[in-house]
Amino acid sequence: MRKFLLSSAVLLVSALLANAQTDIDAEFFSLPENVTPEYLDSVEIKSVKPNDYWEIGVYGGASLQYGLFNPTRLVKWHLNYPVYGFSVIRHFTMFGIFPNMGMEFGMQQNYEGYEFKTNEETGSRSTESGAYKISMKVPEVFFLSHFHIDASEYFKLIVKAGLYGGYRTSIERTLDEAYEASAYTEFVNAFRDYDRRWTYGVQGGLGFGIMLDPIEIHFNVQVKWGWESFWNPDYASPYYYRFAYPLDLAPTFGIYYHLTPRHGHTRGQLRKMAKEIVEKQ
Repeated sequence: MRKFLLSSAVLLVSALLANAQTDIDAEFFSLPENVTPEYLDSVEIKSVKPNDYWEIGVYGGASLQYGLFNPTRLVKWHLNYPVYGFSVIRHFTMFGIFPNMGMEFGMQQNYEGYEFKTNEETGSRSTESGAYKISMKVPEVFFLSHFHIDASEYFKLIVKAGLYGGYRTSIERTLDEAYEASAYTEFVNAFRDYDRRWTYGVQGGLGFGIMLDPIEIHFNVQVKWGWESFWNPDYASPYYYRFAYPLDLAPTFGIYYHLTPRHGHTRGQLRKMAKEIVEKQ
């Protein structure tokens, strides 16, 4: 009889989980003394699926760099690739009411930099340390809130926002013609004393996912706005300050694997909850 009760409890717990009941206690649900197949057939459960699960994945793409300068300079977007990384996503139901919430954290190899644009009227172009274009490799870590809307069983919209931090490991300068034969060439791809290596700021993204359990395919456009300047603002003169902050866009494609079932619980969790129900009888 105990074995039969245990099997029955597993079936009932599975059905109850489809109604987003993550915590089962005896006051809310209890088994009758005699559990029969007819009784199980008579139980009516609404099919409302929870969205509490873990997933891990990798992604890759490219990055478009831009610089925000003060005083303002003419700047244009320039491309760097590849961008690649991995992340872990935890989906959960907040306060037992909002089933679309989640958190995402991970690491990625990205870029920062800028490229000055030629003034069409004057034909001149700004430079910084003799270079009109600078690209830096930046390993980063990030922690984001991850909001999703399931538009169907297989398709969802993704919105995320949070913080990132990184370290500028290498720099590549493209010198202006006027500086190519000067002393700048000796240190063209080296950080100077006034360059800042650490970087941090806000990160967000928009995208969509295709859900083919246990695999998900994600398409995202990542946006990063750095809060750390590229250089010390008074390095050129102690009497005035100049700031330059990174801004970049990164379209990415990723593949994710479900570490736990997207709807419901693992077999181990079901067995544990069913055992607790039977022991209370």
